[in-house]
Amino acid sequence: MKWIGAILILLTCTWVGIDLAKRYTQRPKEIRELIHALQLMESEMTYSKEPLHQILLNISKQVNAPISFLFYDTYEELVHSDQSVSEITSLTIKKNLHKLALKQKEIELLLQFTQTLGSHNLSQQLKQISLVLVHLHHELSDALAEEKRFASLFRSLGVLTGLLLVLILI
Repeated sequence: MKWIGAILILLTCTWVGIDLAKRYTQRPKEIRELIHALQLMESEMTYSKEPLHQILLNISKQVNAPISFLFYDTYEELVHSDQSVSEITSLTIKKNLHKLALKQKEIELLLQFTQTLGSHNLSQQLKQISLVLVHLHHELSDALAEEKRFASLFRSLGVLTGLLLVLILI
């Protein structure tokens, strides 16, 4: 019975370490996906001249989850609500926050960007997207450095913590 408990403790600590490391590996993927989505938005705005809700739907079909949820949920709310674009996007980001591995910096950047979404002319909107892309590229390099630094650390720390607890309890 003691050994079963020891194995469960070891597995639980290892799982916690892997789960913490997963957030560090997921963040750069989500930032890349967000960069891709904003580049798609930039090209859709420039060349297709479709309404914003249709652009958001098109982007949601072309990017992976959980970033696609942001665009699809915003599309849904735009079609069915009479709130402003900034209110809808803010609510959508906050609603999907638990699905994202993004840090507060990226969330704030998105919220600032969505405050101007749909309220400026095309050239101003494209400048805003370019500015957000520059910031996201900087955040991506930070996220990659953090991933390199912390992902394996947390995986190892989970296993080692489990071993320590097992040794203490046995």
